[in-house]
Amino acid sequence: MSNFTDPLLISIETRLQDADPGIRRVAVMELVDSPEPEAVELLITALSDSEADVRMEAAKVIDEFEPIDMMDALVEALTAPDENVRNAAASALADLKDKSVAPALLEALKKDDVFVLSAVLRALKQLRIKDARSYAIELLQHAHPSVRREAVGVLGYLQDVENLPQLMSVVSNDADAEVRRAAVGTLIFAPAPMVSDTLMSAITDENWLVRVESIKGLGKLKVAESLGLLISAIDDERWQVQEKAAEAIGILGNPEGISALAKCIEDPISNLRKSAVAALGEIKHVDGVPLLEIAKNDNDPDVRKLARWASERIADAAEAEA
Repeated sequence: MSNFTDPLLISIETRLQDADPGIRRVAVMELVDSPEPEAVELLITALSDSEADVRMEAAKVIDEFEPIDMMDALVEALTAPDENVRNAAASALADLKDKSVAPALLEALKKDDVFVLSAVLRALKQLRIKDARSYAIELLQHAHPSVRREAVGVLGYLQDVENLPQLMSVVSNDADAEVRRAAVGTLIFAPAPMVSDTLMSAITDENWLVRVESIKGLGKLKVAESLGLLISAIDDERWQVQEKAAEAIGILGNPEGISALAKCIEDPISNLRKSAVAALGEIKHVDGVPLLEIAKNDNDPDVRKLARWASERIADAAEAEA
């Protein structure tokens, strides 16, 4: 028996249970014709439909509802027994991106449920509202890493140097590698002098994903004093770390990094060879020419193409200086 009293919603509810996905899709489209707030409940059901076309239609229909009208139903759905419903509600919350729902989201942070807290923080991240700051800072101490990770995201999206002490503390002290990685990734909005020491310390983190993130940050912020650490990272046990180190050395453009790149030119992993060759093209120094001659005979056509490009860059730079 239906929980609804509105004839249209009863009809839609019935058709959303039909075996034919086409019928379910049309039922979703009709949700916009209902003035009843309970229509949101059926929308949440449709968002977790087994058929992709039905889910996509439900995602389109979301825009027809007032975000503030959806809030209570979506937050309530975050604690539904069905995992698909919970995930659909979390995704819908994140997609609202309407600051009118901020007060309700902040109120939902008082709930003591890991999934709810994580989903609400993820939605708040998109809104970038200052009022979320104090909540996020408090939740950096939460026992569950997924909550701490989303709290890091909220602070990172605010892009406010006021939050740097908390974010840098997470990089140095959080027990969870994914939380540390997320925190490292947020630091790139800041002026390099304020975060370079923290990024450089993270280059020796026990988790390779954190090391990769720190190297990417050092490259993006062009932290010149990190060159020695980047050169050391070329010997990292993970090729992904070596690859990012090669890219960052190229961005810094210091010829002192060429000897480290030489170790990568004949490495079995083609991605690493490509990054090293590209870095030589960024550095544009004649000391890289012998390495590029080797790369021009590489068995990977992408490496050979990059080697020709890098050689032209070095030649153009030499001609410009002449």
